[in-house]
Amino acid sequence: MSWSSKRRNAYFGTAIFIAIAVMGGLFFLIFNKKPICGDGKKNGDEQGIDCGGLCDKLCAEQVSALMVVWSRSFKVSEGVYNSVAYVENPNFTANAPKISYTFKIFDDNNILIAERNGNTFISPDGISPIFEGAIITGNRIPARTFFEFSETPIWIRTSGDKSSLSVNNIKLSSVNISSRVDAVLSNNSLLVARNIEVVAIIFDTNDNAIGASATFVESIPDRSSQNIVFTWPNKFDQSASRVEIIPRVNTE
Repeated sequence: MSWSSKRRNAYFGTAIFIAIAVMGGLFFLIFNKKPICGDGKKNGDEQGIDCGGLCDKLCAEQVSALMVVWSRSFKVSEGVYNSVAYVENPNFTANAPKISYTFKIFDDNNILIAERNGNTFISPDGISPIFEGAIITGNRIPARTFFEFSETPIWIRTSGDKSSLSVNNIKLSSVNISSRVDAVLSNNSLLVARNIEVVAIIFDTNDNAIGASATFVESIPDRSSQNIVFTWPNKFDQSASRVEIIPRVNTE
C-alpha cells in the first residue's frame, strides 16, 4: 500500500472513530437520563411514581390520613353563621399545600340549607382549623354541619420544624352586648412571616366550641409582634372558659 493510501485510510479511520464517539455520547444522553421526580416513571430510589425516596412528594403509604375531629357552625347574627372544621394532621414531616373541601349545613329536618366550597392548606403535625365565615342560612337554623375533603391531598415532605409563630396575652372580654378577643401574634424567626391565617375558637366550661372567628395578617417582620383582634356582634350564649388561637402560614 502506498503512503498516500495509508494516509487516506488513517483519515477515514479517524473520522469513523469520531462519528462513533459522537453518536455514542448522544445515545448515552438520550437513553441514560438521570431519574427525576416528575418524569411520570418509577425510577431511581422512588417508592412510587414520582414520590418517596429523594422526592419532595410523599407516597400515600408514607403518611397517615387526616382526621376531622369535629365540624360545627356558630351563629354570628340572624341568618348568618361561621363554620369551622377542626382538622388534625398526625404527620410530623408532611404538609398539603392545597386541598379542596366542602361544608354542608343541614337543619333539624336534615334539609340542606347552605353549602360552601373552598381551598385550604394543611400544616404539619397539629391542628389545622378550616374556617368559612358569613354563611347565609336565611330563616333556617343549622342543626348539623358536615365537612369533607373533595380530593386526596398531595403530601409534601417538610423538615418537621415547629412553626416560628406564637400567640400570647390572650384576653377575652365582653363590652355591652358584643364579645372580643385581643392577643399578640409574634414571629420568632429571623425571616419575615407572610400570608398568615389566624383562627380563634372559643370553648365553654365543658370544652365544647361555642364560637369562632378568623383574621388574616399579610406579614410580620422578623423578631417582632403584632396585636390581633377578633370580634363578635353578640355575647356567647354559654360561659366562655378558654380561647384557642391557631396561626398558620400559607406557603403555597
